[in-house]
Amino acid sequence: MEEELIPRKDFRDRDFIETNDGLFFTVVGYVHPNEKILAYLKYYPRSGGKWSRSGSNYERAIKFYDIPHLKETLKILEKNWPKYLYKDELLNISFSAVPKDLIHVHYKPEEKLGKLLNSSKLDPLQRKTIDVATILSKKSGIKLQNFGISGSVLIDLHQTSFSDIDLITYGKKHGWMVREALLSLIRSGRSKIEPFPKNEVPTPSRKKRLSLMNKMQLKLFYDRKWNRGVIDGTPFSVNPVLTPNDIQGMYGEYGCEPLGIVEAEATVTDSSESIFVPARYLVSAVKLNKNVKINDVKEVISYDRDYGDIAYDGEKILIRGKLERVECLHYGTTYYRIVIGSIEGEGTDYIKIAS
Repeated sequence: MEEELIPRKDFRDRDFIETNDGLFFTVVGYVHPNEKILAYLKYYPRSGGKWSRSGSNYERAIKFYDIPHLKETLKILEKNWPKYLYKDELLNISFSAVPKDLIHVHYKPEEKLGKLLNSSKLDPLQRKTIDVATILSKKSGIKLQNFGISGSVLIDLHQTSFSDIDLITYGKKHGWMVREALLSLIRSGRSKIEPFPKNEVPTPSRKKRLSLMNKMQLKLFYDRKWNRGVIDGTPFSVNPVLTPNDIQGMYGEYGCEPLGIVEAEATVTDSSESIFVPARYLVSAVKLNKNVKINDVKEVISYDRDYGDIAYDGEKILIRGKLERVECLHYGTTYYRIVIGSIEGEGTDYIKIAS
């Protein structure tokens, strides 16, 4: 059955889906097949789980946001709920996806934040959520209705003793404005918002990647991680999400053919969508490893949040990722791109600033 060519603007990055089986998924990106929503498993019912809601206990499926841990979520689904595994023949990806007829509740971050703002009964974590959103709204000049709350707070599964805050800001322009506001607040040292500790212990996957960087690259990697902070002892993150007017692509417009893992050098020409997921860098002067002879690599995209906003316009970058041939089906044109954060990359892909 041919997929209908419609933009999936009703399901956006970092929305949550609760299924008829009681599973909670986090939506990934904006381009989805007509009858399925691409998403990864976040929480699932389990006796004795650390997260609880309405008398039920849940376990967190993904402990860290990297490919090795993402693959663990696929194993959980394969063993217990294989109907959520999905092979997309057009995009050439194997991932998890929620069939539309199995959606019980679609949770929208902007609606949840609105409810919290109008509520007179808030727990300590919900109050901190309102505080950080209000502070960033005032500093950036962006109205509160352009913010949202994702993660465990969105689905009322948060635990006040250890949960963090996953704030959302909507709009391409707004994302950059909030970025500048947060950086300014942290630099000033006169706000309730404090910098995220720099002594964070990296996951094994990240530690392996970081070992490939020299001192300069490592310093830039940490210095450019702008979207995290702490408010009254609670960690938070700010994740920019595109609005429907920002979303240009739709499912069925293009097909992808994987061509293996490559290494390359390139110059960034446009990083204006690098703070979103997927992070997108337009590139030029691309030099692939010697045994690959392709001259039309136009972009580098990353589904790995580690590589968002890591490179700026005019900088040369070193890349390891999945090379894809992209065919624009409506026009019959093709180009190439390199994807970071693919299952095939197995956590060994990266973007680094060239020394």
